[in-house]
Amino acid sequence: MARKILFINIIIFIALVITGCWNAMELNALGITLIMGLDFEDDKVLLTAEIIEPIPARQKSSMEKSTAVKYVQGIGDNLFDAFRDITLKFDRKVYIAHNKVIIFGEEFAKKASVNDIDLLIRDHEQRETAYLLIAKGAKAYEVMGVAAGLEEIPGNYILKLVENFKYNPKVVNVNLAEYLRHFYDMGRQPVMGIIEKKEKMQINKSKQAANNKEYELVIAGAAAFDKEELVGYLNWTETKSFNYIMGRVKTGIIPFPTPNISADGSSTPTSSVESDISSKRPTIIHKSTIDIIKFKTKRDIEIIDDNVILKIKIKLRGSIEEIAGNIDISKEENIKEMEKACSEEIKKELSSTLLKVQKEFKSDIFGFGSVFHRKYPKKWGKIKDNWNDIFAEADFQIEVETNVIRTGLISTPIGRIKGK
Repeated sequence: MARKILFINIIIFIALVITGCWNAMELNALGITLIMGLDFEDDKVLLTAEIIEPIPARQKSSMEKSTAVKYVQGIGDNLFDAFRDITLKFDRKVYIAHNKVIIFGEEFAKKASVNDIDLLIRDHEQRETAYLLIAKGAKAYEVMGVAAGLEEIPGNYILKLVENFKYNPKVVNVNLAEYLRHFYDMGRQPVMGIIEKKEKMQINKSKQAANNKEYELVIAGAAAFDKEELVGYLNWTETKSFNYIMGRVKTGIIPFPTPNISADGSSTPTSSVESDISSKRPTIIHKSTIDIIKFKTKRDIEIIDDNVILKIKIKLRGSIEEIAGNIDISKEENIKEMEKACSEEIKKELSSTLLKVQKEFKSDIFGFGSVFHRKYPKKWGKIKDNWNDIFAEADFQIEVETNVIRTGLISTPIGRIKGK
């Protein structure tokens, strides 16, 4: 009986001690942020945070996008100091546990070291899944606040743009954990996504509104690093090639020059309509498009006569989604020509991107060093400190195999009439 009483007393004591959360934070005392930007101003860290405005649900239908959030800034000797500076002018503590995107101003990206973002890893609030972007040619706060989509909150608009990577390989979606993993990897250098603010073309605007410029954000492209140093940018075509080489492509489209092959005799060009407008047209290169269904990349390294050879082998399956030009794909040999033309276009783009990264950046952002390490572990120990120099001078071989498995609903050019 005494043991039962003692046990009950222990349970009651524990229940009293552990009741509640010692570090609980009330929602009405927090400023929840979805996106933040980091810049340098007069050699100090400038933090810009987008805080969600706590508006009752019944009022949201009448809200404007600009009123859905507030922007606060803090400046300090380091990032933590900048966070605390915000408390001197904002009535809530900035809460970054829900922060989804971190934008670095271009100056910050060029001058900062990994130590300047130590707080983002050391503090328990910031999630390592937050995406990293660089504001190309701008401060971070200059691209914040733009919401050209349907999202009410600008931070969600930027987040959705990054997540659209699954539809378009002209983007890289690198989060904080991935950046640090590549930063510590001697066989691969980091990359980040970029974001640019561009003037939006005005459609159906009145004369009064014509002077009011509208902007949109574009995230096509990537930034290449050599450890902490920003060494250059890839444009959207080069970023697509980067994703091809890394095998990060799940879907997307490949435009390529249509082979110059005439259709068979059973089809003739559509008759032209008489017009006063001149029929002379400039010579153009017709481009067709293949939609990627399956994409597989294999990277390899070979050493031939003490020369390092970088090898890339790509296999893709796709469907023909658009044909521009005069080619009849009802013939199997013409489909083979389409496959060959697609493969050649990919090889050309990959070669151009590899040469740029080798000669201009001299930084192995493709991870060939990691491939070398796995294949030649003993030799890697001797060359790892000079790998970027070896990578910059290495030859490369590219092999692309394209297989078309669908051709759509028509097999002849749309500009031809069958049976004539």
